[in-house]
Amino acid sequence: MTQFKIGDVVQLPQKTWQQITAVVIYYDTKADRYLVRVGASQQIYFRPNELTRYSAKIN
Repeated sequence: MTQFKIGDVVQLPQKTWQQITAVVIYYDTKADRYLVRVGASQQIYFRPNELTRYSAKIN
């Protein structure tokens, strides 16, 4: 079962990628990993437990 959908905006792991958001572009069902795009050209795989759904706080 997938936690995120293609196009969802997610927050990357805090240790390495503080305050960085990305967009889910692919889900690898066999490896249970999400491919996310950071910026215009960087793409990285993450496990579901490493990502959190991004929610903008608007005041």
